[in-house]
Amino acid sequence: MTGQPPRGEPTVSVVVPSHNRPELVGVAVASVLENAETTEVIVVDDGSSPPVTATGPLAHSAVRILRNETPLGPGRARNVGMNAATGDYIGFLDDDDRWLPGKLKACLAAAEEHPGGGVIAHRTGYASPRHQPDRYPTRVLNDPLRYFGTHQTPHPDSLLIPRAVADLVRFAEDLAAAEDVAFAIELGMRSPFVLVDAVLAVHGPNDVPTTIGLETRVAARLQLRDRHPDVLYRDRRSRAFFHLRLGHLQRRLSRWAALRSFIWALRHEPFNGMAWRGVVATLLPGATARMIKSRQRRRER
Repeated sequence: MTGQPPRGEPTVSVVVPSHNRPELVGVAVASVLENAETTEVIVVDDGSSPPVTATGPLAHSAVRILRNETPLGPGRARNVGMNAATGDYIGFLDDDDRWLPGKLKACLAAAEEHPGGGVIAHRTGYASPRHQPDRYPTRVLNDPLRYFGTHQTPHPDSLLIPRAVADLVRFAEDLAAAEDVAFAIELGMRSPFVLVDAVLAVHGPNDVPTTIGLETRVAARLQLRDRHPDVLYRDRRSRAFFHLRLGHLQRRLSRWAALRSFIWALRHEPFNGMAWRGVVATLLPGATARMIKSRQRRRER
């Protein structure tokens, strides 16, 4: 993996923001280095204490470490990495997540299959799939904004962005949370998406706490709706989906607030099965609801 790829092959820069996760960022970077198509990995140390050091996988010749002396947040940290990237494509990975082997190969194959198709994205999950075929089905979204109104936007771990598009977009630095949703919407305003129907990145263990509080995440969702009502609140289906997502965030803060959100979802879409399940889960005791969620995740594997 050392050195530049053969002439004519696309180059890929991968941005990995990190804050106070020294035991995890090395695992994340190692998973990127397993993808031989990677050209450079840019670790942005967002004010970690102690600082991120070039040890283990981070000492690899393809890795660069940049440092923000004070924490600026994930959006601004990713922008620092994007500004320094040199590749034909830019990808991302959170420091507590990991890519699966073959991820970049599958994404670059999708880009070759759909020339001019724009941003490549895939599914993410909480466990590695049991079977990984050589090729995955793909789908082109020529109107990604309509899709994003009723589906969860792609996680940054899943994105592979052509340089021409990446040069036009940055993460919103005024949002304390949900900056990844805003980023996907901004990309969708400028480019179609190619969706690869496969889990090619997995999230970290559930016991790793987020550094962003739930109150902040709820407030950011509301702020984002006001910023992009034409995407997130454009019709009955998108309004139902917005309140459904909001309700799941609120369940860990206030059952009554969550219940109100699920009811609002049902007002917009009375036969939405996910909203009805949200109502039931909110009314169940906490331990029972967590058990059901755990079983759902196991089925997804």
